[in-house]
This record gives sequence, C-alpha cells and structure tokens, in this order.
Amino acid sequence: MWGLGTSAGIGAQRLREHNKAEVTRKDWWSYSNNPIRILFGIGSLSELGCLVESFSHLLLVTTPSLTKLGVTERVCSIMGTGRTMVVDDIQPNPDLVDFENRMQVLASEPIQAIVGLGGGSVLDTAKVLSFLWRAGSSDVLRAHFERGAELPSVGPLPVIAIPTTAGTGSEVTPFATVWDKQRIKKYSLTFPNLSPNVALLDPQLTLSLPENMTVATGLDALSQGLEAIWNRNANSITMAYALQAVVIAFRTLLRLVNALDDLEYRSRMLEASLLSGLAIRRTRTALAHAISYPVTAVYGVPHGLACGFTLPAILEFNAQVDDGRLVNLARQLGFESIQSFRDELVAFLGRLDVRRRLEEYFSSTDQLLELAPRMLTPGRADNNLRAVEVSDVRAILRAAWVGG
Repeated sequence: MWGLGTSAGIGAQRLREHNKAEVTRKDWWSYSNNPIRILFGIGSLSELGCLVESFSHLLLVTTPSLTKLGVTERVCSIMGTGRTMVVDDIQPNPDLVDFENRMQVLASEPIQAIVGLGGGSVLDTAKVLSFLWRAGSSDVLRAHFERGAELPSVGPLPVIAIPTTAGTGSEVTPFATVWDKQRIKKYSLTFPNLSPNVALLDPQLTLSLPENMTVATGLDALSQGLEAIWNRNANSITMAYALQAVVIAFRTLLRLVNALDDLEYRSRMLEASLLSGLAIRRTRTALAHAISYPVTAVYGVPHGLACGFTLPAILEFNAQVDDGRLVNLARQLGFESIQSFRDELVAFLGRLDVRRRLEEYFSSTDQLLELAPRMLTPGRADNNLRAVEVSDVRAILRAAWVGG
C-alpha cells in the first residue's frame, strides 16, 4: 500500500546529461527512485477509498471553506465517516503555537494515517502533524527551531496529500513551512521522510478556487519553476522538471484567469505545480522566496504574490552571471534573448494586475526597503545563481516596484 511507487524512466540521453552535470551518486540515486506515489487525473479522487482501506483510524485535515463547499463531506464519504476524524479549521501560514495546541488534543487519538485536503498550508500541516504524532510531543519543534536541538529519529505517520490549489507542490516535497507569528519568523521543517506517501491530484478539486487565489498560487508555481532554474543546486533532471513547469505556467495562467471554470487549464496549472514541486524537492527555492518571507510575515501578502512580483528583476539580476541556462529558458519560451523574456514577464505580471493586488497590503517601496536586511534568508538566498547582498535586494525591490 505504501510502496515506492513507479520510478522515473531516465533514458540514455538523460544519463549522459546527468554525467555532464557531474552530480554525485547520492543525488542521482534520489532521482532514480521517487519515493512518492503520484496519482494525477480528472476523477482520481475516487481512488482514495482504495488507498485508505487498510486503516481503521484516519485524520482528515482541511479548511472551513472546503467544508462549506461540501468537499469535506464528499471526501469523508469516500474515506468512511465512521473511521475519520476531521479537523477543518486550518488557516493560512500554520503557526508554531497552533501546532502545540493542536497536539494536546491529537496526541491521544489512535491515528494511523493522515489525509491533507487543501492548499499548501493544509498539506504542510498534515506533514508536520504526521511527524509530531510519532514524536509524541509538540515541544520538539520549538526546541529545534529556536535552540537548534536535533529532531527525534522517528518515521512520520503515512500521509496522503490532496492539493486543491495549483501552486505549492507541497504534495511532493520533504519540507513544511512553520510560522512563528509572535516573533515574525518563518521556519522550514525538513527531513527526507517528511514527504507524503501518496500525492493524489484531481484537477476538478481546483475548480472552486477564486480568481485571487488562482493568481497567487499560479505565481507560486511559476516562481518555484524559475527559482529551480536559477539555482546553484540545479542538475539536468531538476532543470527538466522546472523548465516544463515554467513553460506550462507561463502559457496557461493568464488563460485560466479569464476562464476559471476551464478544466483543461486547471489541469495544466496543477501539472505545473506538481513539476515545480518535483524540481524544488532537490534544489529548494532561492531569492524570490527569501524576499517573500518577511513580506508575508509583516504585511500578510499571499505567498505567491510575495514571490512573484520580483521575478523580472531577479531574472535581470541573475542574467549577469548566466552560464547558458537562462538563455536556454528564454529560447524554450520562444524569446530571442533574456531581455525580451524579462520584458514579457513584466507585461505578464501587469496583465495579472499584480501591482494593484500588492497595494491592498502596502503602498510604497519604502515599506519594502525597510525589510531588506531580513530578506537574505539562509538556505534560500544563498541558493541563488548570483551571490546577493542587502544592497542588491534593495535594487531588486526598487526595480520590481516600478515594473521591472
């Protein structure tokens, strides 16, 4: 039931590309054996019953909005209501205190597996709870994040991740975001076994996503794809995932915003999100995400918007040290140069009305510039293709705010 699933078929050409990239044996092995079983397709939610049939005590974590839409009830009926405990009050940007309070209730429950139904915050919550339940204590998170204490060596509960947004790729990544809102900090819980066991992606579940969330999550998928390309940890395999994610997102998101009930466009964006997640699973994200964290923490800007508005400026910044990957990216998208791609990316964000959406949260570049010293997030900014200093961040913010 919880096997490794199908392995990616990598032919001789991919192997030659891999060897040219001089990736270590460890890196190669991690990509020749994908530990996550991926089910993708319209109507694939119907497979959930088979996936959970061997468990007698299940936890479903989801959001109030999905309960109001009737999706929670539908999923519970597939899982079996008599064996499913529902937690449907998950909010965006899960907080450290929330996890501590939640575990006081859940620790005594006989949970055998967790199903996460929702966007990135819900899927991250499912992953963190799967670890905390096996750890037997919520205190380990605070000790790890604040004092650097080692995490206990426990295997998380099995997790089935069912995304209802197309952006985060959390269904295939081994990390989860945890916020400390009191200290205005963002942490990442990371270890290999944190990946869900199954990623179940049914595009029909994204049809109810409103325009603002469609834009924000779509920009997150685009950001992750681009950041996996201009990333120091990239290899030929992650580049292949990331390039396809960018191509799909860049060609689909605007069309989807103008036709929110188009299932084909919804499917494409969910595919882009999945591919970007598979890319950052190895590379992690870079400068756009580093910049976004304090913007979200201080002003509450949705994650994808906070990542997306700086993309043209970061592209231009990284073009100064391009080793050919950005030229190739531009050409794959049909542009003759990085500059022409950058210009179209500016226009793309303009057509998505990103500036106006940002101004709902703050009104001037001065507010952003005050946060610049906090934007060189370790483990993110240092993944960027070009080395970054605070002065560079300020220049990127100014360029992004005026449309570049």
